[in-house]
This record gives sequence, C-alpha cells and structure tokens, in this order.
Amino acid sequence: MGILIGIVVLFVVGLVFVYGVAGWLGFGLYLSESKAHQKAEESAPAILDEAFVGDDVVFKINPRSPKYETVVLGAKSRGYRLMNETQDTAGGSARTLIFEKAN
Repeated sequence: MGILIGIVVLFVVGLVFVYGVAGWLGFGLYLSESKAHQKAEESAPAILDEAFVGDDVVFKINPRSPKYETVVLGAKSRGYRLMNETQDTAGGSARTLIFEKAN
C-alpha cells in the first residue's frame, strides 16, 4: 500500500512539474514574440518600403510582423489598396493580405 501511495505522489509531482515547465516555456515564447512584434512595429516603414514594390503585393501578418492597421495604412500611403484577406488561424493572429496598386 505504501509503494502505491509513493507512486501516486511521484506521478502527481511529475505532472505538476511538467505543467510548470510548459507554462514557463509558453511565457518565454510570448515574451519573445512580443519583443519581435515591437521591433517590427518600430521598423515598419523600412519593412513596408521593401514589401510594397510592384503591382500586386502579398503580405503576411503574424505575431512577428507589424500590426494589421500599420500595414493597411502604410500600404494606402504608398498607393496600394487592400483587395483581399484571409485568416490563416482561427483566432486571426495570422492573416494573408493581398494588395493592388491603385491607379
């Protein structure tokens, strides 16, 4: 009986440990993406200047890119209009935007 209780306790402690490690890894990933997103926002003009060349432009929005609003307004100021968009994830955190050069 004592061995069974020890195994159950070991299992519960192991489970708590695994969830704790997973939580810290998730938090680290969140911080990493947050920093990458902030850096992308700061360098958005250069990113958009490089992306918006030609008649049709496909731009992917994700947690490491400038915000949706920044991209759409930046495209408009560069003479492009949003023609289509698709949500690549259920939560909308990843999108594909298709722009066309306005006449």
